[in-house]
Parts: sequence; structure tokens; C-alpha cells
Amino acid sequence: MPIIEFSNLNKYGNWRTRRFYNPTTSYGLKPDGFGPSIMVKLHKYTHKHVLPPCIMKLGGKTYIMPGWQEAIEGTTLNDVIHIKPKVKKKAETIIVETLSSKGDKMYKTRYYPDTGNFTCTCPGVWMSGNNCKHIKKLRLEINGK
Repeated sequence: MPIIEFSNLNKYGNWRTRRFYNPTTSYGLKPDGFGPSIMVKLHKYTHKHVLPPCIMKLGGKTYIMPGWQEAIEGTTLNDVIHIKPKVKKKAETIIVETLSSKGDKMYKTRYYPDTGNFTCTCPGVWMSGNNCKHIKKLRLEINGK
């Protein structure tokens, strides 16, 4: 863990933070001229992605990939905490079948809870701007509106 984060109050009372690479975890500091508050800690980058992190050097800069997160020179995989996001379970689509008014065709009206969209296979859906009587009925059943 050779990345050290140094924070102090400047002469205007604002915090400033610097990160730098140190090959050892020990660090000596002379506090003269740094203000009333000084904080020194070991720094770790967080990598939130499905894929595990890797370090890439390109054009004189160091990046944590995937995601192109810029890091300081000397960063290793030991300086990165991998946080794998939890996969959301997809909500089940609601499908209602309705017989046509002539009784010769079956129309399917679908509601997608993840997006809130409605679709219908009846020919009236395009004339009504995606708001046919089947969608209106299903919307009323689901939302009560």
C-alpha cells in the first residue's frame, strides 16, 4: 500500500489534499508551515465494475481499467479495492391476451415494470399513439388510474 494521501489546512482555512507514491508504508513528516491540522493516511482506489480491475500505462499516465480511472504513477492492484455491483433481478413482464371484437384474432397487451412501458399487438395502437383501449384497461388494472 504505497499510496499516501496527505491533507492539511492552507492559510485560507481550506482543505487541500495531495496523493503521492512512496515505496514503503513508513513516512516522515516535518509539520512546520503546514497549518494547524495535518492528516496522513494510506490511500486505496475503489473500482466499481463487473470486471476485475487491471492497471494500464498509456502515454505516460497510469489508468485503472476498465473505466479509464486515472491513477498516480506506481499504483498496483494492491492499491485497488474491487467492488462488484449486485445484479438487479429483472421484473417479470405482465401479459394480457384479449379476443378481438370480431372474435377471430387474439391481441397481446404487455406491461414492462422495469421501464413502465406498455405495448399492444392490436391495429388501433398506432392510431391512438400507443394508447389503445387494451393499454388503457391494463393501465387501469395496474396503476388504478
